[in-house]
Amino acid sequence: MEIKKFTLGPVMTNLYVVSEKGRGFIVDAVEKSNLVTDYINDNNIQIDFILQTHTHFDHVLGLEYYKKLYDVKVFASSESKGIANDKNYNLAYNYDNLYVPIDEYLEDDEIITDFEIKALKTPGHSLDSISYLIGDIIFSGDTLFNMSIGRTDFPGGNFETLMNSINEKYRVLKPSTIVYPGHGEKTSLDYEFNNNPFLI
Repeated sequence: MEIKKFTLGPVMTNLYVVSEKGRGFIVDAVEKSNLVTDYINDNNIQIDFILQTHTHFDHVLGLEYYKKLYDVKVFASSESKGIANDKNYNLAYNYDNLYVPIDEYLEDDEIITDFEIKALKTPGHSLDSISYLIGDIIFSGDTLFNMSIGRTDFPGGNFETLMNSINEKYRVLKPSTIVYPGHGEKTSLDYEFNNNPFLI
């Protein structure tokens, strides 16, 4: 499985293109970028769907564009229903025309698509934070970072809830699980549980 990271947008947010045998998907449609579309075209990747780890503006600025371009469904947490397009939650105060289209709302532990992706609800940074586990990798969105954790001072954020999400959903996974976060560099659960000042 190939994972290509693109760091884009006003707050340096990670968009991932994940592919295997010519098929793939996008994790967090951060921003419209020729770098992304050229990579997809140059590698002959058929994009099948888009996963959103949550719907804060910096993770969805390119969502409508990529959804239309590849004519695919968008998956997000069921908690996104009713808040994805509410500026009090998505924080898109400076983006009057931002629209966050979602087609499939996921429940905790739901397994989706031929890629057998497991959805893990991990609220705390936002009400609709959700992580995606695929084998020995996890896309953590803004729940867990390399040597840090997500902010909890936004509407719907809660530090205790975030810590519960990490302890209940991440600590039961293989320590070798590789973490691909919404910001910054990749890491591993083993490294974070032994070095992250918020977790040790």
